[in-house]
Amino acid sequence: MQIDGITISALTREIERQVAGARIDKIQSPSYDCMTLSLGRGRAKPLLISASSRSARICLTDSVPPSLPTPTAFCMVMRKHLVGGKVVSVRQDGLDRIVIMRIEGWADASPADNKLLIAEITGRLANIILAQVDGTIIDAVNRVDQSRNRYREIAPGAIYVPPPPIEKPDPFDITADQFRAAIQRQSAQIQARAAYDEAKRGPVARKRRYSAAHLLSTCFAGIGQDHSEEIARRAGIGPERSPLDLAASDIDSLWVQFQDFRQAAADGNFLFEAAFDRKTGAPALLSVWGLSGLSDEYVVRRFASASEMIDSCYGRAEERERLESARRDIKRKVEARLARSLRKLEAQKSELSKAQDASALRRKGELLTANLHSLGRGPLRKDVVSVIDYYDPQTPTVEVEVDPGLSASENAQSFFALYSRAERAREAVGANIEATRDEVAYLESMLAMVEIAESESEVEEIVQELDALGFIQPRKEPGNGRKARKKRGRGAPIPAKFKAPSGHDMYVGKNNLQNDHLTMRLARAHDMWFHAKEIHGAHVIVRRRPNEELPDETLHAAALLAAYYSQAQMSSNVAVDYTEARNVRKPRGARPGMVIYGSHKTIWVTPSRDALSDALGLRTGTTSGSDD
Repeated sequence: MQIDGITISALTREIERQVAGARIDKIQSPSYDCMTLSLGRGRAKPLLISASSRSARICLTDSVPPSLPTPTAFCMVMRKHLVGGKVVSVRQDGLDRIVIMRIEGWADASPADNKLLIAEITGRLANIILAQVDGTIIDAVNRVDQSRNRYREIAPGAIYVPPPPIEKPDPFDITADQFRAAIQRQSAQIQARAAYDEAKRGPVARKRRYSAAHLLSTCFAGIGQDHSEEIARRAGIGPERSPLDLAASDIDSLWVQFQDFRQAAADGNFLFEAAFDRKTGAPALLSVWGLSGLSDEYVVRRFASASEMIDSCYGRAEERERLESARRDIKRKVEARLARSLRKLEAQKSELSKAQDASALRRKGELLTANLHSLGRGPLRKDVVSVIDYYDPQTPTVEVEVDPGLSASENAQSFFALYSRAERAREAVGANIEATRDEVAYLESMLAMVEIAESESEVEEIVQELDALGFIQPRKEPGNGRKARKKRGRGAPIPAKFKAPSGHDMYVGKNNLQNDHLTMRLARAHDMWFHAKEIHGAHVIVRRRPNEELPDETLHAAALLAAYYSQAQMSSNVAVDYTEARNVRKPRGARPGMVIYGSHKTIWVTPSRDALSDALGLRTGTTSGSDD
């Protein structure tokens, strides 16, 4: 997935139409390398500019990410110079991935006070730069000194210089002969590189993969791989084709589709479509010219505007990135605590094993008591005594280690005291083992909940639960800390809501707090409750009328939800128990999410994203529920 020069062209036109003439009301920083500009008191959507190395973009957005508790230094500089200013123009620098906004100062400011806000959407080298109209840099998100880049310096006081141009022909100013020559020239270069690979690196060396579908992105300015592949698909050239295999007729077909593509771009006749991985929902391809001929592994979605497409694709990618980061953080902490609990459990088992030998202490005391007549009343004055074992029918003589400074009676009492102490320890250790096993099961359930969490808020609820129970120490949050965490945590957990094809509402608890709230508070006695059998996972509630028989397809859909949002998500033939909510209860003192139930039936399902989508009647291939 790539934002290329053609996509930037579509974005620039769209943004200028929306924001030209609007004043900047507010500037916020969701992260150190991302800025949002609120414009014209609601006249236009907020403008988001990100210089993230993984998701650099510029677009109008419907959802402004939450701001940092403390604004970044660059955000403060932007506020000082731009708030209250009016956007005069938005333009693209040629076909480069650079957008330049000219912003006029306050009404009484001189033209010299105008500013340039420059967004370089250049992948890992992306940047946001604030400069005077003469190019003097005021500040930038990423400062670059001459020790890192000899070509240009990005620092306050330096003169702005665009990134070095890539010498490629302009696709809007090229003839058919020039097009063919460029393709043939690039193919010849590829052939030379392939020969070099073979001659210098040897036949066993890893060879570069050259695809004819990527030729246009290497030949012409502003065309990225996504658009290059789309043009090639429409010309009947698949990604498996080598550039060395192209015939003259193939190049002619490419030229025809290339002409259609550039004419549509020149006229602004765009069709905004993106492809998402059917299994994971991750964005994979985007195009301003539509997408065609893709395999079934993708789901194609159409958007009303370039900004909506970019915001959806990159916003979703960033959400997934933040979710994975949050998952890794909490998973690491829970796994560390679980490892500690498992070590404690092993130590307690070892202690219990020792305590199990307490009966031998009592036996020694009883043997000494039974042989008092032969051992005398005074100190024994030896370490080992021989006594008759009356417990054995053969009454053999056995040896017992004793304290020589004590009498036989005193040694017997000592053994009885040690026995009583060992018995008490055994009972205590047994209780401790049960508590530790309960702790291990709980932590394992939390790991399962982390895996099925589908949003940062769901992970945050898990963090709050673990924090409240003292299992982890939460992350330190600048400017707000634990007090703000508690404030955010107020209010009832909100389970995900789905609609069955039969019209029944289905609710899914994706963590223990949601499970408790759903089963113990929201569920009515006659609602149906589902849970994957004997494994950690979500509680699922299906709303129904008293004594109503649920259709088979609704039972199947609810069972799929319970299996999918459980430890058995990747398993087949998963057993799911279901019963009326009245049959589910929470034992006194049980940890969050833990319940017992009876009078249940069992259904077997094989969970998958596609199976769940089909069962719920979703056409997009996604499984995201709506919050209610």
